[in-house]
Amino acid sequence: MMIINDAEEDFLHRVTNLKVQQKFRLKPTQTILLSFVLMIGLGTLLLMLPVSTTNGAGLPMIDALFVSTSASCVTGLTVVDVKNDLSFFGKCVMLMLIQVGGLGIMTLATMAVHAMGYRFRLKQSLVLQESLNQSGRAGLFGLIRRMIIYTLVVEGFFALLLTWHFYPEFGLAAVGYGIFHAVSAFCNAGFDLFGNYDSLCQRPDDIFLMAGIGLPIILGGIGFTVMYDVLHAGGWRKYSLHTKIVLVSTLILIIGGTLLIWGIETGNSHTIGEMPLGQQIAHAAFMSVSCRTAGFNSFDLAQCTQITKLVMIILMFIGASPLSTGGGIKGTTFFVIMRSVWAVFRGESELTVFGRAISKDLRDQAFAIFTIGTLWVVSMGILLSIIDGEVHDLEDVVFETVSAFGTVGMGIGITLSWNDWGKGLLALTMLLGRVGIMTFMLSFIRQKQSTIKHPEEDIMIG
Repeated sequence: MMIINDAEEDFLHRVTNLKVQQKFRLKPTQTILLSFVLMIGLGTLLLMLPVSTTNGAGLPMIDALFVSTSASCVTGLTVVDVKNDLSFFGKCVMLMLIQVGGLGIMTLATMAVHAMGYRFRLKQSLVLQESLNQSGRAGLFGLIRRMIIYTLVVEGFFALLLTWHFYPEFGLAAVGYGIFHAVSAFCNAGFDLFGNYDSLCQRPDDIFLMAGIGLPIILGGIGFTVMYDVLHAGGWRKYSLHTKIVLVSTLILIIGGTLLIWGIETGNSHTIGEMPLGQQIAHAAFMSVSCRTAGFNSFDLAQCTQITKLVMIILMFIGASPLSTGGGIKGTTFFVIMRSVWAVFRGESELTVFGRAISKDLRDQAFAIFTIGTLWVVSMGILLSIIDGEVHDLEDVVFETVSAFGTVGMGIGITLSWNDWGKGLLALTMLLGRVGIMTFMLSFIRQKQSTIKHPEEDIMIG
């Protein structure tokens, strides 16, 4: 989920101050939602074209809408076999939606406005500088440039690596396989070209492939500012508070998820139980990384134990980090909530992390994000169960709902069975999971700054 603070609201208002928006008085957060809706609409129309499918008929409107939403929101749930049902043109449309959805509308809007020669006034520039932790006005667009360069470098590197890996099997087609899976992995989308909705399940011995997909998932999921901080700050002491929290929470979730999945599934012969120990750990680690927001899976989720599904639901709900290509309530949100709970039990008057105080406003936002996210998932789970007519187990319906809300895309195998109403609700859940329910709500709320008691440093949450 994305949280738009006052600085970003002011920035987006300047960026989107067009006549049509003045006429309808769109707020910046509403503009973000509208931008995603328009992108989804464009993708839907393109996927409905006869040229987009191998049978020359185009996708039905509801299926095109569902797939376009899933790609734009970098989710990965699909009601079509991307490899066999979509043509080369259809796959290119998917790739475009994934890339644009992963980078974000704000990034592309900033690039477009900068290309048109728009100049920010000093007040707006200074506010945005503080929001993005930049030292000068040039840093505003410098951040955007670095995000683009970082994306191209990471995706390019892993595209080459995967192309080399796929070449013996696919020949020249390996180039397309390499590019598609590198972009899908870095953008935490989870779409693949292996066919039959199997993801990586038919390649259980391909540890290299799991590493080649798992690493870009991590790099895309920690966020652009964190990666820049790691490369340029010069050590742990100089990292921003946001970077420290992201790195710690990411490490805890990956290791904790790996140990839990391995410990539970090691006795399950239908998943990893019959594999050698090293291979078991590799699969558990890959699933721990992927189920937080990417959606690739290396073994059949329908064969998992109920406890493993619960662990995955928790990881999917938490998700990745702010200003990343992933979804969920975000690891920083979860970290702040857990630290706040611990502070309550210890009777601490202030919430401090690594020598910095976390403001009450940020704590309140973290709890609000968690609460609203939980209520949304529960509500959608109930509605989908009613629509489903209790054909599927409740745990599978909840799994699918959280997968959509966290923009993960992992499925138990029931995605294809939803009727039009079910597909519509899941598409709406994917959209709100990517844009963020709080984004819409905060557009109508004027936030107040809390009094500083300790040296504070803002972090991005949600």
